[in-house]
Amino acid sequence: MQVWGRVGRSPFPPSSSGKAREGLRRISAAGARLLKEAGITEDAFSARTGGWIIPFSVVEEKTAGLRRRWIAWPRDKNRDDPYEANVPLLHISHYLPPVMAEAASFLDLKASLFQVSLPRETRRHFRCRVEDGTLVELTRLPMGYKASPETLQIIIITSAIAGVTTVVHRLWAAPPSVCDEVWIDNIRIAGSKSDATLWEAQVLRNAAGCHATMEEDRKLGATQYTFLWVQFDHTRRAAFLSDKFVWSVRAMPALNSLTIAAMEVMALRLLYAAAVFGTRLCE
Repeated sequence: MQVWGRVGRSPFPPSSSGKAREGLRRISAAGARLLKEAGITEDAFSARTGGWIIPFSVVEEKTAGLRRRWIAWPRDKNRDDPYEANVPLLHISHYLPPVMAEAASFLDLKASLFQVSLPRETRRHFRCRVEDGTLVELTRLPMGYKASPETLQIIIITSAIAGVTTVVHRLWAAPPSVCDEVWIDNIRIAGSKSDATLWEAQVLRNAAGCHATMEEDRKLGATQYTFLWVQFDHTRRAAFLSDKFVWSVRAMPALNSLTIAAMEVMALRLLYAAAVFGTRLCE
């Protein structure tokens, strides 16, 4: 995918600080083999390293069970680069009023990561080592890069499939009878059960028309579901924090033992909760 060739120059400026320092984390031999077979990493041949990534994996809780996802955090590029993607995601309170509708359909675009190819001359900025010491570099743009266009691309693609009025022509836009919303790769269609079901069928046709795959565990005409860590109950016309969100807050350590970074995470979660409850944290 030659997206960078069209802008006429490399999208990555040279490191300004010169503080690139190799991290301690390494990829397991088994993981490195799978990543190389998938074409996500390759052996590094040039001598000069421009930046290091921090490789690790997380376990995600999905409807079908637990799933392990590999993450490549581009620490050095995020520190040095002045660019940052502007992703148009709305405040959480914007997504709460549709709970007043009769029901909603919830669809999830199956968006695989590591899709955008990196120009060969820029791959030295995204390096790490395997357990045996082999130096490898990414061939695809990692999702953790703050200036990455990939998240923005996913949002625009999902919005087009959903027929969001601000993205598509009015001829292909969702009808006024439904509230059609997108959060990254998630789609929610709220309205009467009949209207939501009709537009949901059109969204699935849109996805099939552009060969996009939707997750199988979708909710159709539901009155209770979790969206953006919020539990929506259309029968009671109520929105409240999901159990998963409450567990994440309870799992936070005591305030007197928090690092500055952990305290920032806690503050953001409290602000999020306040927006859901419609309350102020302080006077």
